[in-house]
Amino acid sequence: MLLGFEKTKELLEKYHIPMAESLVIESAEQGIEFARRVGFPVVLKLISNDILHKIDKGLVRLDIRNENDLTVARKELSSFHVKGAKLLSQKQVSGVELFIGMKRDKSFGPVLSFGLGGIFVEILRDVVFGICPVGKEQALKMIKSVKGYEILRGYRGQAAVDIEKLAEILANISSLAIGNADVVEIDFNPVFANGSDILVADAKII
Repeated sequence: MLLGFEKTKELLEKYHIPMAESLVIESAEQGIEFARRVGFPVVLKLISNDILHKIDKGLVRLDIRNENDLTVARKELSSFHVKGAKLLSQKQVSGVELFIGMKRDKSFGPVLSFGLGGIFVEILRDVVFGICPVGKEQALKMIKSVKGYEILRGYRGQAAVDIEKLAEILANISSLAIGNADVVEIDFNPVFANGSDILVADAKII
């Protein structure tokens, strides 16, 4: 079963896993107030415990830059009839796209996975694995062993990712897996890393 947004958010906060600022909105006014507070651009998503892949189903609107576009996006997504669906507004974040996951293996227990996101995961399969518990030192070794590591160090003028902070987040996700035996799978994709700002933009916990 896919964990609901509020419980997912609680788990992330408990284990100090930073997430892009998000809010379930129940009205147009609430959505506009949130966007004014965090600043445009924002993202709007239709979320439900029955939906695993929101983008594939056309349930995400990115790069919303003003109140009019927000109103239009909200109307579009509200027209989808999905059982138990809610509208989630989120501050749009950017940076190097990462993937962090966990699957509970029958033989090894929880196994942490890490890699650069986008085509690096989908096409190049640039992913490394670590058997939990994964501490900060092991997490650092995992990060440095991906083929795309040079991108994290600041490729062609991009801001270097705070590797120490990223390793702490990986270790915290390992702690979440160890501390919650009923969690069988974690999918944080994408995670955006920009200097010391490392934020989960989409979180699925099963």
